[in-house]
Amino acid sequence: MSENPRPSDVTDGPIHTWFSLSYSNYLVLHRTLLQSMPAEWQTQFVALLGELDTAFEHVPQAGQYEVTPGQRMTLNDMTDSQLYTAGVTVEGDSEDGPGPETRYHRISDGAEMHGSEYGFIPSADPVPHYNRGRTYIAPNLHSCDNCDGVDPQTCLTATKES
Repeated sequence: MSENPRPSDVTDGPIHTWFSLSYSNYLVLHRTLLQSMPAEWQTQFVALLGELDTAFEHVPQAGQYEVTPGQRMTLNDMTDSQLYTAGVTVEGDSEDGPGPETRYHRISDGAEMHGSEYGFIPSADPVPHYNRGRTYIAPNLHSCDNCDGVDPQTCLTATKES
């Protein structure tokens, strides 16, 4: 697939800015959190997803992805078991930890890595499973000086009505 010339006002726009300086190629959103938002917000969000699907239905895409919760850590800060879990071998490590003779290698291809590089360690997801739509986490939608002692949703509703 060849890329069309890009209009910089679109590709360097709000989405690019939102991703900041990360190298992320995907945005992963937690279903539990999405379904915990108010129905009006969900309706708008689903409509935008529909627009996105329609706009790019001509682009071949993978049918599904596998997402693994976890954390990034520098190799120098990992224990031996964390290095193994991250798919990295270490040699030349002293009893006091990494030193000038320490060498890291990626298990999958043997490539040498530096101790300042990051590895990924899978871990439990801190957000509960969506449980067929039954899990709800109250969103912190609004707070202002006018909400003192009032439920934020009530405050938002009162603001919309005035």
